[in-house]
Amino acid sequence: MPTPKPIPACTPASRPEFAYVLSDGDNTISMYAVNSCTGNLLPTTPATLATGGNAFGSESMAVDLAGRFVYVANLVSNASDLATISMYTINSTTGVLTPTTPATVPTGFFPQGIAIDPSGRFVYTANSDDNTVSMFTINSSTGVLTPTTPPTVATGWSPLSVTVDPSGRFAYVANQDDDTVSMYAIDSSTGVLTPMTPATVPTGSSPFGVTVDPSSKFAYVPNAYDPNNAVSQYTVDSVTGVLTPNTPSQVSAGNQPTSVAVDSSGNAAYVVNRADSTVWEYGIDSSVNLTLKDTIATGQEPFRITVDPSGNFAYVANESGSVSIYALSSNGTLTSAGTTTTGGTALSVAVIGSKQ
Repeated sequence: MPTPKPIPACTPASRPEFAYVLSDGDNTISMYAVNSCTGNLLPTTPATLATGGNAFGSESMAVDLAGRFVYVANLVSNASDLATISMYTINSTTGVLTPTTPATVPTGFFPQGIAIDPSGRFVYTANSDDNTVSMFTINSSTGVLTPTTPPTVATGWSPLSVTVDPSGRFAYVANQDDDTVSMYAIDSSTGVLTPMTPATVPTGSSPFGVTVDPSSKFAYVPNAYDPNNAVSQYTVDSVTGVLTPNTPSQVSAGNQPTSVAVDSSGNAAYVVNRADSTVWEYGIDSSVNLTLKDTIATGQEPFRITVDPSGNFAYVANESGSVSIYALSSNGTLTSAGTTTTGGTALSVAVIGSKQ
């Protein structure tokens, strides 16, 4: 019998990695150091930090990819009846968050999504009760947000999330009540959004978000309350950013798909299905259509999925109060790597760290 080959020792990432889990109910962010070899989450000291009230939405937390700042969209502030964004700086050694001064900035009504551009210069919130996106610039030293001029741009009906593509040139807003995605070009100097032509593209019923692959070539939209439980598929025009529906325009998912992530190679996609507590794993073919490969169990009522910057692990925030951890193989296959208990109703998880 041949002698088994030894498993190569893992070399920890040169830069500390941290994860943040946003929870509703107790209105906290749980803070973790990430073991870059196993993907395990280790609570920091302190382990949690308060946010504003009712921090609930499809993408209510945004983390600066450079590891400097975190922003949370609050439906209702703890201090007033105003909707706000909580702003935090990240300790680069411990990962612990500290509120900025001031700690919050007002935004539009009922913000249910927030995004930061890849360059770390602009922040956007999707405001579902006034059908706008609020636009902000980031002070690179303090992290404090300042509204742009103008401060908002119109969207479709009940915008639920906002996404900036990895190139930082385009933004997309999922409009839950009119079943469209609003599309915008980003002014690279001011951060102001300008509607594309056409300004919208149709989706399935109740789009929950837009995920653009790392190469900014294709996009997917989970339609949470679509009777067909479908994910819409699009190609991205490399010049204009306009989304064009693929053929077919949709692919089947599990029950109530709420979130999509794409692996770092752009060869695999993962769809969280809230009502049946699964992640469906897909391959991405040459036409950037999804082909189902496997179904993986999660915790109860999974809501959001993210792939860490190294491309080695995926994390699913479960509303039951946990995070499911998965190792990613080189071909994008998910393997369970454990579970971490969190506070409250876990809604989203973000990871910062080294790209390996």
